[in-house]
Amino acid sequence: MGKFKQIEATLKDGRKVIIREALVDDAANFLECLKEYIPQSEFIPKLEHEINLSIKDKGDLINSYSEKSNSILLVAEFNHQIIGNIDLTGSNRKVMEHTAVIGMGMKKEWKNTGLGTALLTAAIDWAKENSILQMLWLQVYNENNLALGLYKKMGFEESATIKNFFKHGERYFDNVTMTLKV
Repeated sequence: MGKFKQIEATLKDGRKVIIREALVDDAANFLECLKEYIPQSEFIPKLEHEINLSIKDKGDLINSYSEKSNSILLVAEFNHQIIGNIDLTGSNRKVMEHTAVIGMGMKKEWKNTGLGTALLTAAIDWAKENSILQMLWLQVYNENNLALGLYKKMGFEESATIKNFFKHGERYFDNVTMTLKV
């Protein structure tokens, strides 16, 4: 059926979550999750009013991940509710199709529980089995120490820093680009 075999991950506190490929039927639940965690985070470069996808749009986006052989969208589920996600978005350009950018987010109460490690492990494992992908990359705020620690733990290396890339009000943050060969 899908590109990813569902797994169960045990978090630091013993709770078990399901990590699986997103389905078009998840669109409403997924959108609800995004609308909760994006405004909660100071390290996601999107503002609440910029989340303007309809349920149909989100379903179409989910479907687009299932159609691309170098991309995947995974969700984490607890008690039938989506609590976080990770996506690998493979490049459409032939000379870069071996690369995929990572996007990840989760509800605030699930941070520092091991969910990020579980999501990232699942995505990296999938990428290693993918015949196209050879490099994963991501961008992270320089002050997002929790995420930086996770990415370094998982083997990502810093490749570049763009100063003052993100601006929240009058405050600037540097953008750190990190890569991992798979």
